Amino acid sequence: MQRVLELSMEIDLLPFSAFLWREGIAHRITEEGGRQVLWLDNPASAAQVEQYYADWQAGLLQLGEVKIQWWKRHGLMSGPLGDWKRMPATLLFLAACLVVAFITRLGNDYQTVAWFSFLNFDIAGEYIRFVPLSYSLSHGDYWRLLTPIFLHFGILHLAFNMLWLMEFGRRLELHHGSLFLALLIVVTGLVSNVAQYQFGGSVALFGGFSGVIYGLMGFLWIREKEQPGLYGVPSGIYMFMLIWLVIGFTGVLGAIGFGQMANTAHAGGLLSGAACGWLYNRFRGEKQNVMKDA
Repeated sequence: MQRVLELSMEIDLLPFSAFLWREGIAHRITEEGGRQVLWLDNPASAAQVEQYYADWQAGLLQLGEVKIQWWKRHGLMSGPLGDWKRMPATLLFLAACLVVAFITRLGNDYQTVAWFSFLNFDIAGEYIRFVPLSYSLSHGDYWRLLTPIFLHFGILHLAFNMLWLMEFGRRLELHHGSLFLALLIVVTGLVSNVAQYQFGGSVALFGGFSGVIYGLMGFLWIREKEQPGLYGVPSGIYMFMLIWLVIGFTGVLGAIGFGQMANTAHAGGLLSGAACGWLYNRFRGEKQNVMKDA
C-alpha cells in the first residue's frame, strides 16, 4: 500500500472515503501520531486521489450524501476489524487459538493438551511421562513441531497474544497478503518451538503464540529500519516488546505471578522474524537493481 495523504484529525474524511469507494478506489485510513493517513492499494491512483481531495477542499467536487450503517456509526467495525475481509489468515489463526483454548480448557485438560504439545505425554497419578520427540516423529507426529503455538495457559496469556496477533498480523497481511503471513507464522512458529525445546532448559511442556508474535515484530522492525513508517507501527511498541523480552529473561515475571515464560521461544521467534525481514530487504533490493539495469 502507498501513503498518499497525511491530514489533521480535525478533517472528517468519512465523506471523502465513501466517495473513493464509490469510485472503486480501494484504500484505508489509519491514525499515526495524531494525524490521519490515507493509504491506497493501487499506487497508480495516487495522483487522481490527490486531485479529488484538492477539488473537494476547493469546493469543486460534491461528494454526495454518506449513509452510515448503524454498526459502523457505533464503531463496531472500526479499528483493527475495519479491514476484516482482507485479513482472513489473521482471523483464521486467531480462531484456531480460541478453539484450542476452549477444548483444552486453557491448558487445564492435560489429555487434550497432549495432542498439541511438542512432546507427547501421559499422566499416571502424580507423575508425567514424556515421549521422546524422535519416537513421535518416527510415527508421523510432525504437527507437534508447530502446534504448541496454539496452546495457551490462562485467559491473560491468550488475550495478550491475540491482541498482538491482531496488531502485527493485520499490518503484514494488508501489505503482503494472506499466504505470506501464513508462511511467516509457520516459519517463526517452527523456529521458536524448536529453540525452546533445544535451549529452553528442563521445561518440556510449553506453548503460546508469543514466539510467533516476536517473529512478526522482528520482521516488521527490520523492514521498517530500511523503510521507516512502512507499516505504521509506533516505535514505542518495538521498545515495549524488547523491554518485555529482557524482563522475561530475568525471571521477575514468574515471581510476580505471570507464570514461567518461554523466553527462548520469544528470542528464537524474534531472531527468525528479523532474519526473514533482512532476507526480504536484500531480495527486494536486488530485484529493484535488476529492474533498473533492465
